[in-house]
Amino acid sequence: MKKSEKGFTLVELLVVIGILGILMGALFPAISSAMLSATTSAMQMRGRNLFVAITQCNTEREGAGLQSVWPQTATEGVDDEDKDVINAASSTKYFEALFDLRTEAKSRKPYIDIDVSVLSGGGVPGMSGTELKEANVGWLVVKNLQSEISDVVPAMVTRNVDYSSLNGYLKSYNGTSSTEIECGKSGGQYTSTPFGNKAWILISKGGAAKTIKAKYSRLNVIFNKQSFDNSGLENDLEIMQL
Repeated sequence: MKKSEKGFTLVELLVVIGILGILMGALFPAISSAMLSATTSAMQMRGRNLFVAITQCNTEREGAGLQSVWPQTATEGVDDEDKDVINAASSTKYFEALFDLRTEAKSRKPYIDIDVSVLSGGGVPGMSGTELKEANVGWLVVKNLQSEISDVVPAMVTRNVDYSSLNGYLKSYNGTSSTEIECGKSGGQYTSTPFGNKAWILISKGGAAKTIKAKYSRLNVIFNKQSFDNSGLENDLEIMQL
């Protein structure tokens, strides 16, 4: 007597594979959106923590009669020991000085009490060894930030935004323009991370952390439709390159 062999026929297998393909196609956008949300939230938290650490440092320094450690163009009155951080020529050089990364680890005296890992994330690799490289820095810093500047102006942005275009609107904004600011395309070197052309993150001068998806990357969204005029500043605001 023959034993009956049970199993799937080729047709049944093809039907199952087809159904799985349809399900994956339907779920992929939701999965991609959830993954982007998770990575941007983590990077947003790092940027917020970095901003708070710098702000706390500046509060302490103000009480001691010292200058803010936000990068500035002016060199007058800057103490020699602070020139590398305050007059940094790029965002990478700024963070190198802020964390005192040119000094041996055991004798470092960073300005802020936070781990250097806040600079990376979202596909931006963390620093390995003793040298901070441009590839390890996920944030660009705004130069010449001052207390009288509107709170909606960025203090830091992720490096994948077209910062050169955004710079043109930091001086003044009318509150209505919806000019698009691209991300992941023409922002300079290392634009593929974090988030490529899908989204970018802004940490405002007021301390708010904001993820801006590419489809909403317009001036009226970036600045919350708030007008401002910073044209009276001695030195223009500028997002520094890597």
